[in-house]
Amino acid sequence: MKSNPQTFHLSTLHRGKYMFILLTSILLIGTGMSKVPIQEIYKIIVALLMVPLALYLAIKCSTLESTWQLDTGTLRISNSKKTIEFPLSNISHIRNLRRSGGNLIIINQNKGSAFRTWRNKLFQKEDDLPLLVEALKEANIEYYDM
Repeated sequence: MKSNPQTFHLSTLHRGKYMFILLTSILLIGTGMSKVPIQEIYKIIVALLMVPLALYLAIKCSTLESTWQLDTGTLRISNSKKTIEFPLSNISHIRNLRRSGGNLIIINQNKGSAFRTWRNKLFQKEDDLPLLVEALKEANIEYYDM
């Protein structure tokens, strides 16, 4: 592998913030629609039309872009909140679990707990995941795509 670090950008989400915003907005939509004095069928239609807006706002408010740097001996993951560094010798394997709207990426270590991050594909431009996967395979890191 090259001695220069390879840099990849992934669209990730802050899981807790995303779920909180999405569930709170759906609760507010339901509560708000129950107070509006119109026929039930119109309430249901309006509430259903507002769910995609709630999803969009939850994603936009919890987006957390991450930068992954792969060097000869380390994998460094940085976002606006923190930076985590993994020695390549300590990574047993990486699992990529596909989910609707994104991926759950799990880095399993020989020592220590697993690291999880949510990759988001909704309302985002294409990111560097395919290039990162190729670089991980070149670095002889086991990568499972499920």
